[in-house]
Amino acid sequence: MKRLLLLAVLALLIFTSSSYAQHPQAARKSVKQGVELFGKNDLTGAIAEYDRAISIDPKFAEAYFNRGKAKRAGGDLDGAIADYEIAAGIDPNLATNNHDMTGAYLNRGYIRSNRLDLEGALADFDRAISLDPNDAEAYFKRGRAFLIVGNAKFAIADFDKSISLDDHNPLVYAERGFARQTQGDNSEAQKDFERGLKLNNDLRLMLDLHLLDLQMQMKEMQRRQAATRKNIA
Repeated sequence: MKRLLLLAVLALLIFTSSSYAQHPQAARKSVKQGVELFGKNDLTGAIAEYDRAISIDPKFAEAYFNRGKAKRAGGDLDGAIADYEIAAGIDPNLATNNHDMTGAYLNRGYIRSNRLDLEGALADFDRAISLDPNDAEAYFKRGRAFLIVGNAKFAIADFDKSISLDDHNPLVYAERGFARQTQGDNSEAQKDFERGLKLNNDLRLMLDLHLLDLQMQMKEMQRRQAATRKNIA
């Protein structure tokens, strides 16, 4: 098993180095300098180097990918995701189980969810899950978005999946309990609340505030949906 893993890592290194080596020397040099500047937290300088590499070689996937990392570090999630998608289009291997790319979608989805842009949030969470189907956080956040739009059934399915991947997050139990409560399943809801508190009883106040925030978002979403239906009528 260890030998197979070693061979897989070696193959990946060979592929990456050969892919990187096929690009013009000036472009490779700029990417290398960009990585060094990024390591020093000089995001502006790093992005400038990646821009230079891309201007030399517009098909240099690693340049787009690294520029995406720098943009994400600077808070430009839309720009980061745009670069990640270009990089993945050139070299699909860059997207597979890539935590940087998945994390960018999760962050943007979370921001959109808090703004009640649930359609955009769900699209981001779907993309994150397609990149890494074993990311428990992605299912948890998508489940929360489903719950806010009033789809408790889909929410519970996502919470179930999240728990199957990581059963140590008390917030997932709390939200699944709340979702079950909205469906009238008070017995199972209470079990979920107890599981969440058992994991960390110190989180009682935080869980209460978390669920209160969720309720407020759901009410605001219902108000918007009612207003939309009224305007259509």
